[in-house]
Amino acid sequence: MLEIHEVPVTPYQQNATILVCTKTNLAAACDVGDAGPVLDKLDELGCKLEKIIATHGHLDHIAGTAELKRATGCEFWFPQGDDFLREQLPTQAATYGWSEIKVPAVEHDLNKLKSLMVGEQELEVRHCPGHTPGHVVFFHEASAKLIAGDVIFAGSVGRTDFPRGSWEDLQNSIRTQLYTLPPVTEIHCGHGPTTTVAFEKANNPFVRA
Repeated sequence: MLEIHEVPVTPYQQNATILVCTKTNLAAACDVGDAGPVLDKLDELGCKLEKIIATHGHLDHIAGTAELKRATGCEFWFPQGDDFLREQLPTQAATYGWSEIKVPAVEHDLNKLKSLMVGEQELEVRHCPGHTPGHVVFFHEASAKLIAGDVIFAGSVGRTDFPRGSWEDLQNSIRTQLYTLPPVTEIHCGHGPTTTVAFEKANNPFVRA
């Protein structure tokens, strides 16, 4: 099965996640805003990292990716509809007073994929534009778990006032790509606590089913 371990990182308390295939002990690290805490968690879990993935290109979700690549030699799977954000990482870091950040190279374009593997576990890749144009989410059907990035939060939704954001696209993404999942689906959000599809469909004040 698939285990999901959340690691809050950066001043924005962004939830980096480590996805572990319990059968093979192979793992993927998602939304690595800071490499240090993710490396520490991997050591604690005793699993082997096989790939680095991201839901989208904002600073707090990928700032630690280049460092993690250097430390592990793993390839980066990224939605290249957000390349404009990835390429601006050094400028973003300077703007927000972060230390210097290197732009991570991308080996695989998630916007061209329908699925990817973590060990022997298959994750469905769903394109969910709105917060950013390239944003994707990862759904593991067997355990009914979703890595949602910044599309939706517990009782809230992602901002759309950033460059190339779209409120219309975000609403459509939530209704067609998230609310169509099984109600019991556990949503691991980019910020804040975990929620479920059933709860958000009934209670999210921004996008109702």
